Amino acid sequence: MFLLIAILLAFVGGNGPGWLVAIVVTATAAGITLPDLDSRLRLGHRSALLHGILPPALALLDQRTWGIAAGLGFGIGCHLVADLFPGRMRGLATIKLPLWGAIGAGWSYLWIIANAAGTLLGGLVVLRRIADGRAMAGALAGAGIVGVAYLLRAEGGWRALLMLALLGWLATR
Repeated sequence: MFLLIAILLAFVGGNGPGWLVAIVVTATAAGITLPDLDSRLRLGHRSALLHGILPPALALLDQRTWGIAAGLGFGIGCHLVADLFPGRMRGLATIKLPLWGAIGAGWSYLWIIANAAGTLLGGLVVLRRIADGRAMAGALAGAGIVGVAYLLRAEGGWRALLMLALLGWLATR
């Protein structure tokens, strides 16, 4: 639902920083829940197709949806960081590649770390290209609020939130 709203905002909405903030924040909410569509789409839980950089990369195909790409990057990145802290990395918790199946615990952790970094950093790079200072600050604040709200409720979310806060603090030093 959030993804459809973000697409409508991108194609039908107005132009300007307020619209961009709305698009990024709505797409962040979409990105947080998008990876869990894998089961409904019969891709297998933790499908690599939705638990990675592919959705934001597809949103980069049209310049009008770059705000969506940034938001999806932030949302999927938050989801992936929480996925680093399952009860156990086996069975349903492992990443599934199309035509391959589960890749095992070690490779799943590597996949999640690489794609979390790629989606979060990619979101920042895209946002820098399309937003000025105020719009960027607004989009980051809104995406951050959505991300924190998700992580406070997600399994492993507290640990993920602490890890992201530590990384953010280190990045500003």
